[in-house]
Amino acid sequence: MGTWPLWIAFNAGVVLLLFSDLFWFHRRAEAISLREAAFESVVWIALSLSFGAWIYISHGRGPGLEFFTGYVVEKSLSADNVFVFLLVFQYFRVQPKFQHRLLYWGVLGAIVLRGAMIGAGDELITRFAWTPYPLGIFLLYSGSRLFGADHAVRPERNPLLRWAKKILPMSDAEPTGALFVREGGRWLFTSLFLVLIVLETTDLVLAVDSIAAVFGVTRDPFLVYTSNICAILGLRALYFVLAGLLPYFQYLDEGLAITVMFIGAKMLAAPWVHISTGLSLAIVGGIIAASVLISILMTKLRKGPVRAKIVTRTRTVTVEVTPELIGSLADSDAAERAWAASGLFHAGLGRALDSLEKWEQNEELAELLVREKAEGQDRGESRVRFTTGVAVLPETFQRIRSANGSPPLADAPADQDVLEFELESSQSGLAHIHLDILTTNAPGGSGAIARFLQKFGEGIQQVEIDVTDVDRATQILRTKFNLEPVYPSTRGGADGTRVNFFLIPAANNTKLLVEFVEQPKGLHQSPVTLR
Repeated sequence: MGTWPLWIAFNAGVVLLLFSDLFWFHRRAEAISLREAAFESVVWIALSLSFGAWIYISHGRGPGLEFFTGYVVEKSLSADNVFVFLLVFQYFRVQPKFQHRLLYWGVLGAIVLRGAMIGAGDELITRFAWTPYPLGIFLLYSGSRLFGADHAVRPERNPLLRWAKKILPMSDAEPTGALFVREGGRWLFTSLFLVLIVLETTDLVLAVDSIAAVFGVTRDPFLVYTSNICAILGLRALYFVLAGLLPYFQYLDEGLAITVMFIGAKMLAAPWVHISTGLSLAIVGGIIAASVLISILMTKLRKGPVRAKIVTRTRTVTVEVTPELIGSLADSDAAERAWAASGLFHAGLGRALDSLEKWEQNEELAELLVREKAEGQDRGESRVRFTTGVAVLPETFQRIRSANGSPPLADAPADQDVLEFELESSQSGLAHIHLDILTTNAPGGSGAIARFLQKFGEGIQQVEIDVTDVDRATQILRTKFNLEPVYPSTRGGADGTRVNFFLIPAANNTKLLVEFVEQPKGLHQSPVTLR
């Protein structure tokens, strides 16, 4: 149905909406509130549905239903991609106030790249009648891989990013939201431009199965393109809405897998079995709605407190712990401090991931784990309390403490070589982020922290897991997991706690020190919250 006037009018409208969004509604780089993001999502969805209604009225029932089916498929797959974008921002420590601007340019680039992919797909289908069959096989394969999908982000494996780092002239200045800056009479690329490269290439990879799926719904390139673009136009606002709600959608991957495989099977069976567009829309919408509904019901209907795992599937990201990252805990910008805390917390979590998942599967040990309610979650939901311990030099310790309002020091036993205080950051719908900032009482001495700093420098010295009975937890780890504690018996810890330590296997054939801390109710002091 696409004529040149329609193509020109649609793209002109998209450009007008994007430029209005950038230069009118979001002129300044700032974080987007949940309420604002929800309102913008409603507006974008309403515009898309209005466009679909216009197609339905002006061009008939068939094209209208094909548009809506393609839109539902692409919108659903885009929702799952939101977490990938979240991990990209975590990996590069992009401040929340810059994320909306980066997603804006990412969407603009995605429109161009997806348009080219759709044009190439249409040309293949037009020239070669057998093209739908390999596309159907690809969708069956792609759908099967969505079951238990690994959403981990590994930008270091991105060849385009490696090339850009070597070739492009880069600025060392702190990010201000710009992709380019002028320094010393020449233009330089900023670190945010590298993030944009990863966003664009990641979206390109993720778009392959979604575009193929929409071609399984309709062969009209205009409907494929418009349904695709309408779905991703609201992706920026949807990101800020769903980022904190993704733990609820634990079965979305399975729903998407079934949807993609259904469309692949439909393409392969087309010569023998005809499935109408209306029925396809009902099946696709039903599958997605059922996956979300089951996710919510499984969360709501569990008896007693929800025992949410420390990490959902493999949805974590490897964060490089650098002096710059640790130093950002002393930054004057509270948002930068919170982002650094998030990076360090997840770095510790990533190192302990394999062992944590095994321990969570042991019912007896799981009962001993102390849990806390996530921000914005229902009363019955709780998450394991996990803390990353970061060892720093005394001067760094003082800078971080001063930048965060000089929180009180923990009351550590006099015979232990440690000064420490705790920082906390929270985000709606996600687990609390806890950090212990540690330093030595005697630099160059023989204490545990001093020896760590001498050997490794500043970094993650340990992780901490709170339990209700440290003696019982020690016994389970010894008998069920063949792990021997560092100390033969429980010893005193900070603030009157009882603790024991274990060395567990970590990545790259290293060991990680895990401190099990007994936390009776009312004993733990309130940490300082990063805002």
